[in-house]
Amino acid sequence: MKEDVVHGLFYKLTGTLYSAEEFTSNRKYFQNMARYKYDGYKQFSPGMRFIERFALWLNQFHNMEDRKTALNFVKNNLVYISSPELDLLVSSCFPDVIKPILINKIAYEENIPNYRVNEIVNSIEYKKILRQSLFFGLSDGARTEIFRRSNPATISHEQVYQTYELSTKRADKMQEELRNDLSDKLGRDLSESESKFKILFLLDDFSASGTSYLRYDESEGKIKGKINALYESIFNKTEIENVFDTENLEVHIILYLCTEQAKNSIESNFNRLAEAHRLRIKPKLHILHLINNSYKLTKENSNGIIELCNNDKYYDADELEDKHTGSVKFGFGECALPVVLYHNCPNNSISILWAYENSKKFGGLFPRIPRHKEI
Repeated sequence: MKEDVVHGLFYKLTGTLYSAEEFTSNRKYFQNMARYKYDGYKQFSPGMRFIERFALWLNQFHNMEDRKTALNFVKNNLVYISSPELDLLVSSCFPDVIKPILINKIAYEENIPNYRVNEIVNSIEYKKILRQSLFFGLSDGARTEIFRRSNPATISHEQVYQTYELSTKRADKMQEELRNDLSDKLGRDLSESESKFKILFLLDDFSASGTSYLRYDESEGKIKGKINALYESIFNKTEIENVFDTENLEVHIILYLCTEQAKNSIESNFNRLAEAHRLRIKPKLHILHLINNSYKLTKENSNGIIELCNNDKYYDADELEDKHTGSVKFGFGECALPVVLYHNCPNNSISILWAYENSKKFGGLFPRIPRHKEI
């Protein structure tokens, strides 16, 4: 938007709330943040950019003090993860997390000091265990295409799969490629053990509550979630089970972004998962960037935004709630996050950030497109 239009719009909405110096500072701040980050939000409607959406959002608040609280929250508390920032986490996943796991495994098994990195990564044992590893996405946010392209000389295309729902046909194809590749590298036929996959890396972009990955259903008395579904497909289907070294299978869950709440929730269910599937080796969780509990919004640290979230004027229960979510004033699972991901705002963040754009009562600053919505 042109400078004079932005100036006039901001003054109409917020000018009386701030001194001339504060007003100019706010205008410049939001213009710069829009240019470098917020305009990249993928769920804005066609032709819409951040400044226009910000103005419409502020205009929904019923008085100037609520408007000031909302503006200060966006300026001081909002955590926005841009596309380049998330790409950096994805591209660093292999060198910073996966490679050290493989190096330490070979160092232990071959009795080599793990600081002798060059010797280990050039060994046939390292190359073999790398090829015996698979990389699965846990959702469409796993960005497996970025992960694969970031490591083209290291990981074969056949090792990366966009989903954790593995068919028998696909598993057989992966094993066939494994046999062919390893036979070429070793110059001989493989033993039965060598032709099975030893390690699974499960990739995803973000977890706030952890419940979709792993949870214990008290009413049914059993473990549920994506990770459990994967274990069931591996251990309960004979055709797929033969593709994996189930006795020694290592599973590493790698999340690019994860809250402390989700970390604790997922890890607390590992023992139940191990009991359910009689695992000898429990999975391990690795997080590239941890969002600790200090980011969770409370009455004490939110400078009034929690009170706005609790105001029914700014919450459309009929539009946002369903039988699966319950109240999401403070986000799904009461996570109360100030987090926005560039491709879609998580519903674990406070609802005034992500409420649907077409809501009759109140639309969010970064409207969310739901993955599942009742009709």
